[in-house]
Amino acid sequence: MSTISIIIVLTGLLVGGFYLFHNYSNSDSRKTPEANTTNTGLPYDFDYNWVEKSPYIAHAFGGINGDTYTNSYEAFLLNYQLGHRIFEVDFSVTDDNRTVLAHDADHWRKVATVKDGSKPTDNVNPTAFTYDNFMSSLWYDKYHTLDIEDLLQIMKSHPDIYIVTDTKYSDKEHVDLQFSEFVKTAQKVDESLLDRFIPQIYNPEMLGYIMDIYPWKSVIYTLYANPSWTPDNVLTFANESGVKFITIHSPIVTKELTSLWHSAGLKIATHTDNNLNAINELRSLGADFFYTDFLIP
Repeated sequence: MSTISIIIVLTGLLVGGFYLFHNYSNSDSRKTPEANTTNTGLPYDFDYNWVEKSPYIAHAFGGINGDTYTNSYEAFLLNYQLGHRIFEVDFSVTDDNRTVLAHDADHWRKVATVKDGSKPTDNVNPTAFTYDNFMSSLWYDKYHTLDIEDLLQIMKSHPDIYIVTDTKYSDKEHVDLQFSEFVKTAQKVDESLLDRFIPQIYNPEMLGYIMDIYPWKSVIYTLYANPSWTPDNVLTFANESGVKFITIHSPIVTKELTSLWHSAGLKIATHTDNNLNAINELRSLGADFFYTDFLIP
């Protein structure tokens, strides 16, 4: 081999080695939170294209026959057929640390029935809120209870829906438990389904907790559990984090508030609204989206 050929080969090896090292380093960095930094300096480049589906978010899978908070398959199917594509779902942790679709144990004991047709409640000795007890019960004697795997199977068979999570907890222990269960279960069913989960966070710290578990594509900051929020600190958090969707109680909405947040590109949702006249008034004040039990797209 000539001297020139040797030089060409050595140069190629050096360049190739540098290229592999460079790409390996970049590949590793994409796994860190810093990799989500955008050209605008925001830590997370969230995708809010799902908002184009509808101005309505079906609360707890939407109401059915006048019943609310069922988070049941029957409620989902009805409201899907009525045109909903964005569904908020309540999640609770059972006494044996499993996550199920329920608002809370007290609501379950109040309106569910167990295998023998009795209520799972007794003022002296209430039925334990365990996974098996929950999954063997019915809401209002007729609607089926669901767990995370059931939800994922629904998402798999309905690829045009998005799920907004209402997990109730903001402490790290419960957040880790619930969101890790989401991820582990999805890895058994279809991990790509997680791209259609839209976690709600209840304070700024919770964003870090959930993003350490999985790189969620989109996030909502809902304010009902944070008494310390102000219009300005929400705006600051949005600008620093990249979270651009805020959910608030309807009575809080004012033109001044929506104008302030819209000026920073935020989208604003209110909850929970079932009166069309009230929603039209909220629209006139600047609200963009609405959690609802009974209104349809």
